[in-house]
Amino acid sequence: MNTSRTAIRTARPIDPAQRRVALGMALGGVVGLVWLGAMLYTLVSWIF
Repeated sequence: MNTSRTAIRTARPIDPAQRRVALGMALGGVVGLVWLGAMLYTLVSWIF
């Protein structure tokens, strides 16, 4: 019974919670990249 339950869980598409976590991680990565680019841009504008 336990193995069948895990098989069903793995065969099922992504849970809404997992999708939300993945979406949050992707959004966080994009925001981090944008923030890093802005910081580098300000540093370069200060130097030059």
